[in-house]
Amino acid sequence: MFDNFGDYMFWLLFTPLKRVKKSVNQFYIFCKVIGKLFDNAKDAIFRVRTESMILSASEVMLTVHGKDRDMPRLKGEGTEGYRRRLSMKAIIAEKAGTNEGLILAVKALGYQNVRIEPLYLTAPSRWAEAILWISGGDFIITDRDVIQSEINKVKPASAKISLAQEQVYDGTTYCAGVLEIGRIRTFRQV
Repeated sequence: MFDNFGDYMFWLLFTPLKRVKKSVNQFYIFCKVIGKLFDNAKDAIFRVRTESMILSASEVMLTVHGKDRDMPRLKGEGTEGYRRRLSMKAIIAEKAGTNEGLILAVKALGYQNVRIEPLYLTAPSRWAEAILWISGGDFIITDRDVIQSEINKVKPASAKISLAQEQVYDGTTYCAGVLEIGRIRTFRQV
């Protein structure tokens, strides 16, 4: 019904104050000026609301959110990856020191397939060591030093986590073996 707050304020006035033409009515001029100030304040409040949330903040404000959380943008990290990592900060911090926290920290870097292989299962003397297998994802960080640094922030203090990148390929796998019966060789598809 109203395009701006000034028109609404003028509409609220009682009729005797609105009888003069709008071009010379001092109440109309006053309402237009004050209404413009209120419209600008409303726009500023909505912009602050938008910028205060990580999911809708502009790229410039993401840097400010990162400084608040002591999380600078990593080398090679895109805007959406940074946004995702910032939004997962509280969840990762809550689960720090656990296997689930390690997995979430690496998933925040963009990897989808993450699994932990404890070494005590194969070598009991290596009870505090594990291998973290990673693969897949959209916005992934490829620098191993950056990934290892993020893992070290979340891992248990006594643990030693080694990073291993897993290569996953879709398709048919062929394994061949030689079975000699006389002079005939056979191969099987697995």
